[in-house]
Amino acid sequence: MNAVGIGFGKVIQIAYLVEDVDVAMKEWMRHVGIGPWTCFRNVDLDAIFDDKPMTLRIHEALAYMGDLQIQLVQCLNPAEELSPFQEFIKANRWGVHHMAFFSHDIDADVARAREQGFERTCQMWDKGGYRYVYCQSTTMPDVWIEFLEVYPMLEDIFTEGIADTANWDGADPIRNFEYQDL
Repeated sequence: MNAVGIGFGKVIQIAYLVEDVDVAMKEWMRHVGIGPWTCFRNVDLDAIFDDKPMTLRIHEALAYMGDLQIQLVQCLNPAEELSPFQEFIKANRWGVHHMAFFSHDIDADVARAREQGFERTCQMWDKGGYRYVYCQSTTMPDVWIEFLEVYPMLEDIFTEGIADTANWDGADPIRNFEYQDL
């Protein structure tokens, strides 16, 4: 049996590729009722995808359903430019892109994912130097997973986001931040 995504722990995030993050946040609030949303605008991540250096440019919005983070990603790279979202965008496919796991040892987790058939990777670094790695299944090409390198601020983001959701009264539903200003 070819195992896919086995042994990485609890799924902590489901990420959706969206055409317009502002429209998507409003639709999620209207149809699903979750919020508040924290939206990071103009995020630039140094990345290596298919062994080629690139800059991944996105808007990302985060909210929670219980302790599950919902991430909305709007890719700002042109459709013809290499990105882990390129194939979806060219096919006009919007919706679930990947599920994510916390990782205390990204190199070991990526190696295990490769053994399970996740051969294509996109490694990204935030401005603090922390890594995130997308892995695409070769046997199920629409299946992507992500490993989020655990560091104290990331754990705080989840803890605070979960608490904000539990106590949210509907006020201040969208909180925008410019990534470069953080």
